[in-house]
Amino acid sequence: MKSTYERLEQMEKRIIQDSFKNPRGIGSDIPHFVLDYPPEDELQVRVYIKNMLKRTKLDIKEVNLFEFLLSFFDEDELEELFEMEEEEGLKGLIDVFEPILNESNTMIQQFKDITKEADLIFITGVGSAHPFLRSSQLLKAISSKGYKKPIVLFYPGEFTGLRLKLFGILDYEDDYQLSRIS
Repeated sequence: MKSTYERLEQMEKRIIQDSFKNPRGIGSDIPHFVLDYPPEDELQVRVYIKNMLKRTKLDIKEVNLFEFLLSFFDEDELEELFEMEEEEGLKGLIDVFEPILNESNTMIQQFKDITKEADLIFITGVGSAHPFLRSSQLLKAISSKGYKKPIVLFYPGEFTGLRLKLFGILDYEDDYQLSRIS
């Protein structure tokens, strides 16, 4: 089995090909890919992506799910969220985030605004956004509205070909049509 670093190198070689940005044929309807890796390799993946984004000529937009979630709030509201978390704990935050995430049109529009100029989207921060926002929740919402740009989901866990298991143990990610990129 290849190391995470070798798989990242393989992914980088694949995404620079024209056929990746403009897929044709079976499976090109939803060009969403996953690069799953052991959670303990998270730092290695972050560093690789950061360096790759500096050296590539591709127009890639990285969307960190946790930062994406926080983008729905202004600075004053963020301070209120910190206070709420101290008083009510995780449950209070989940109650605040839930209406935003259940209103998929708001989430989709925010995602489209952030990624409109990019040729390729990298989704990171999956573990940081847990348990507030699931990667499959976002992917299902945007694909339901015909979002066709290629996406690579960097997933700290396991992809079995059918299911995502966050951190290799949490097996409640919704089923979603993804292909392993390397």
